[in-house]
Parts: sequence; structure tokens; C-alpha cells
Amino acid sequence: MHTSSNPPTERGSAWALAVLTLCSFTLGTGEIMIAGLLPDIAADAGVSLSTAGLLVSSFAMTVVIGGPVLALTTGRARRRHLLLALMITYVLGNVVSAVATSFWPLAIGRIIAALAHSALMPLFFGIAADVVPPHKRGMAVARVSLGFSLAMIAGLPIGTALGQWLSWRATFWAVAALTLAVTVPVAALAPNTPGISADEDRGRLAELRVLGDRRVQIVTGITALCAAASFTAYTYVTPLLTDAVGFSESAVTPLLLLFGIGGTVGNLIGGRLTDRSVLGAVSVCVATLAGSLLLLGATTSFKTPAVGFLFLFGAAYYAVMPAVNTRLLNVASQQARTLALTVQSSAFNLGTALGGWLGGRVIAAGAPLGWLPAVGGGVAVLALVFALVEMAGERRRTPVADQEPDGEEPADQEPARPAVETPKAAESTV
Repeated sequence: MHTSSNPPTERGSAWALAVLTLCSFTLGTGEIMIAGLLPDIAADAGVSLSTAGLLVSSFAMTVVIGGPVLALTTGRARRRHLLLALMITYVLGNVVSAVATSFWPLAIGRIIAALAHSALMPLFFGIAADVVPPHKRGMAVARVSLGFSLAMIAGLPIGTALGQWLSWRATFWAVAALTLAVTVPVAALAPNTPGISADEDRGRLAELRVLGDRRVQIVTGITALCAAASFTAYTYVTPLLTDAVGFSESAVTPLLLLFGIGGTVGNLIGGRLTDRSVLGAVSVCVATLAGSLLLLGATTSFKTPAVGFLFLFGAAYYAVMPAVNTRLLNVASQQARTLALTVQSSAFNLGTALGGWLGGRVIAAGAPLGWLPAVGGGVAVLALVFALVEMAGERRRTPVADQEPDGEEPADQEPARPAVETPKAAESTV
């Protein structure tokens, strides 16, 4: 990414980061709002709930495939032109979904939006890094990531309420309108220069060797499994809360808000735990995720404990993110961190797709909705096994005298840059 030789003033940087946060909020809301609209979409489109769940899987799989492909093919495009094209594409995808009269046009609209989404977030992070001094880049990227937390806290409940008040189409129209509103200000922030030179483009191919690093493979695998565990239940959270737990539709919005608040609390706790021990935090947070899902599945007949475990589920899910992202930043080479984070994002979305598919298969098999979090908890247990094995192996491989205070990174290994702070709010990176 091109770096300006004349960085903005502090006030200009604050404005730029506010715009970028709003952009990530818009994209985050557009991605997750479907969870609150699935029953209405299924009824209107005349498909089963499990079929409607494919809208989640198709979006995620498009990001999995589209992100790396666009990263490798658009690197030399002018940033401003690319940003404008992608923002308009995102608007188009949401409009296509809003006017769709059957399931497949709606799915096509989601795929169009997902393709733009897969390339926009790396652009937002790159712009954020350019508008502040180098020593503040970590917090700048974290500010952009905050938009995804806000999407969970505010975007999802508001989108669900709008869909219940007017129709599910109104939520797609709202996301399209908000995207249009932020397109001009964010485009003004992007440099009208190529992202990388031809020499840098050729050099990026050498970064692919990071994919062969066993530690990178394990942490991305844990990320995918945690996403799959979470979205096995979360894809169908609205019918889970109404049909299984017994809440009214009007109660879904505040319950989703509670889940989002839990996510914010968990994100902060996960960041603090990660500062103490990265792999320790991974293990603790994944264990909490597994426990919360299993307990939620066991208490769907009881409203009060179910609400408590829904909050714990949100906290545990978002606590995992800073831990796995920091682990990835620590083990990936300096030159390959951008590609590694792209792969991490693909792993997350692959897990999201697998979770939506797995939850759909559970429903299609005729199992009660209360089984969804229990099945997700089983997947999280598998992730926990990988985390514990990796932590034990790392301790055996690293001599005690060479360990950092957190007991993981050798002293002679390149320390993480200030960007390690990024994942504390960076569930959007994932």
C-alpha cells in the first residue's frame, strides 16, 4: 500500500478513522444481518429454514475464495478506482437481494456483495495504516475493526427490528443506502496510486510459503473450527430463541443486543488474557466457547439460564479472536503477515460456511433446534484439543531460558510489532 509522504493532521486522522469505522460497521452489518432475518426470508421465498441458511454459507465461501484471488489480481490497480468499484458492487449486491422475488436471485445478490466485501476490508485496513504515524498503526487498524463489534451490538439488532417492522427487504435497502452514503468520503481517503509496484507484486508470490508453516496451519485451523462451532448455532439464532427457548419475536432484538454486549466484554477480556500468554489465552477462550455452547444446548428449555449462556457464548466467541490473531502475527514472518491475515480471514469464513451447512443438516435431519449449540460445542471441543496440543508442543520445543514472559515466543524471534494490539478489537480481521 502506498504511504503518503504528507500524513494528515491529528484531526484529519481522527476523521479518517471515523469514516473507516463506519465503513466496517456497514460491511459487518451487511454480513451478519441475515441471522436475524432467516425465518422471514425462508417464509417469503418458499424455502426451508435449512435452505435459507445457505445464504450464510454462500456469503462466507465467496469471501474464502474471492479474498485471496482479488488480493493477487488487483494489487496493481489504483486504490481509489478499486475502492469505488468495490463499494458500488457492494451496493449492487444488496439491491439485487432487496428486489429478489425468489431464493436464487437473493443468493446471487449475497454472492455479489460478498465478493466486494472480501476485498474491501483489506483496503480499509491499508488506508487506516496510511493516515497515522507508523507507531500508531496498530490502534488505527483496531479502530477500523471496532466497526464489526458495533455491527454486532447495534447493526444486527437494528437490522432485525427493521425487518420485523417493515420487511426483510427494508434491511437490505438500508445497508445499500448507508454504503452509498459513505462511498464518497472513504474514496477521498484512498490514494489514487497503484497499491504495489510490479517488483512488489512478484515478491508477494514468495510470501505463499507462509502457508506451509505448521504453526500458521494450526492457528488457522483453530480459527475455522471456532467459527464453525459458533455459526452452527448462530446462523439459526432467531428460531433457536423463539421456537426452542420460547421467546417472542419482539424479544429477539434485545437478546441479540445482549449477545453483542457479551462480545464486546469478551473481546476486551480476550485481549488482556492474550497479553499474558497467547496460547494460554487461545486454550482458555476456546474452552469457554465449548462450555457455553454445550450449556446453552442443555438449557434451551429454561429461559433464564439460556439467556446467561447466550451472553457467555457471545463473550467467548469474541474473546477467541484477539488470541488467534495475535498468535498468527507472532508466528508469521514480517513479510508475510498481510497474506497470513488474509488466509486467517478465509479460514474464519470457511468455518462460518461449514457452521451454517452443519446447522442446516442438523435441522434437515429432524433434530430439535436445541441440538444446534450442542453440536457446535462438540466442534469447539475439537478446536480445544488442537489448542492444547499446540500449547504443550510449544512448551516442549522452546527452552525455558529463551521464552518471553508469556512463555511462548523465543527471545531471538522477531517480536511482534505494535500491530499485535490490533486483534484486541479485530474480530473483523477474522
